[in-house]
Amino acid sequence: MSFKFRLVFFHPNPGFFRIDEESINYQVDSNLSIIIVPRDANKLNEATKYHIESGGFSSIEQAKSCGEKIRTHLRLLNCLFHLGLTIPIVDGTSGSVSTAIKNKIRQDGGELIDTIVGLHIYPDDGVHFEHVASGKMNVYPSDPYYVLKSIKDTWSNNYNLNEQATEVIEILNISVRETSPKIKFLAAYLAMEQIIKREMRTEKAQQLIDEFICLTSYSEILDPEKTSLIGALGHLKEQSFSSAFTAFARRITSPTTIFNMPVVKFVSECIKIRNKIAHNVAIDKMSELENFTNNLRNMAMSILWSKNNFPELSAYRPADQVEMQKFEIRFL
Repeated sequence: MSFKFRLVFFHPNPGFFRIDEESINYQVDSNLSIIIVPRDANKLNEATKYHIESGGFSSIEQAKSCGEKIRTHLRLLNCLFHLGLTIPIVDGTSGSVSTAIKNKIRQDGGELIDTIVGLHIYPDDGVHFEHVASGKMNVYPSDPYYVLKSIKDTWSNNYNLNEQATEVIEILNISVRETSPKIKFLAAYLAMEQIIKREMRTEKAQQLIDEFICLTSYSEILDPEKTSLIGALGHLKEQSFSSAFTAFARRITSPTTIFNMPVVKFVSECIKIRNKIAHNVAIDKMSELENFTNNLRNMAMSILWSKNNFPELSAYRPADQVEMQKFEIRFL
């Protein structure tokens, strides 16, 4: 039995591949030919979702290794050329069909795969195929004047932004306009780092750090490493941001909960998510990441308003209207 890989990725706008074809074959080297397929349109130049696939591998490991290499190269080029692609690094599924339908297709000689996210390996037997649902809809506010009305309603307020407030608002704007859920979260977290002041550690703790610095100074470590260690130890005199953030959360009396959890618990979860993103660890709360980001952004705005005694910014955001343009199911 031979195997094939399929790597799914996305772009926010149609036409990333400006190729007027239903799919294309591309020879990467003498041993590897890949196929690029649109997933939400009939042609590549109309699509926003794509997959790259290749088959004929003698083992699952060989197919996975090649698929991972394609993913790595694509991610590096995404950074180098600012391509704007979303290339999932966590593999899974985004949709499925019922067991009854799968059994019916199996009786007819086929094997239906759930909708792929990221990289997937499956037998290259012409029997396995993927269920892909795609749709296009327009989502827009029911009142197109609501932003203008909000300007009008708050026009009497004056917001004199100091340097810190200006920087925080700019970072939060980055969080809003970014497309990557992880970058949205990290930007909101960075805004909190600008707002919350880190305190110095206790005098006894600083004295202990000074002793470590003294020991390092008189050690036989080579100068470049010695200088680096002394600098790092000096920074330890100031508490870490995670400690400052947690201590700040403990002082909050209102609200008592954020995102349906005690404030300290919410902050603890945000710190865990930040550390997982920083160390490239899979996030088990990925489906809730947008809610964490939105609540963290609101928290930053609330603290900023309170610290600067800004006038209340009260605005009405109307409900959205959804206009479905198309919904399609493909078997690829």
